[in-house]
Amino acid sequence: MKNIGKNIFYKEDKGELYVEIKPLYDKNKYNLALIWFIAWSFCGAAVISQFFFDMDRNQKLFLIIFLVFWIYFEYQVMQALRWRKTGREVVKIAEGKMHYVKEISGRGTERIYETKTLSPLTYISTANEGFFNVLNQSSWMPGNEVLEFKAADRLRRLGIQLNKNDAELLAKKINYYINRTPSN
Repeated sequence: MKNIGKNIFYKEDKGELYVEIKPLYDKNKYNLALIWFIAWSFCGAAVISQFFFDMDRNQKLFLIIFLVFWIYFEYQVMQALRWRKTGREVVKIAEGKMHYVKEISGRGTERIYETKTLSPLTYISTANEGFFNVLNQSSWMPGNEVLEFKAADRLRRLGIQLNKNDAELLAKKINYYINRTPSN
């Protein structure tokens, strides 16, 4: 397999393209996020244990609101850890169709698009701007996709946390195969 950057691997065979995009994985950042996840879990357990003590209605309401935020961040970090360790995106273009699947631990839902309904993939320049980009680039968030295309008049995205250069090279490669694949 050939590669684009460190995380994108592809194979071209008989007019077909197979692309595998692996997530960013830094062992030190992963371990720090894992420690954060464990500490966050203990904090949540400590807060949940407070429900067994006598308290007024406002205190219980505060705990419930806190736990809603706690559950959200617990879920986000768990998904990020799973994504970084066992995730991948797979794109296959063959026989007039583009197959895309985002897998975690070998499981994911495949989406199939007719190449004739696809617009060219483009890099989302706003994906690397502002506060939310900093948040999405952190090791405890799964991140956002940086390539965008239209399929049957709906916007779709792929390429989680790819840098601009790699994303543009990948878009060029996929666009070439979308344009040359015969439509049925």
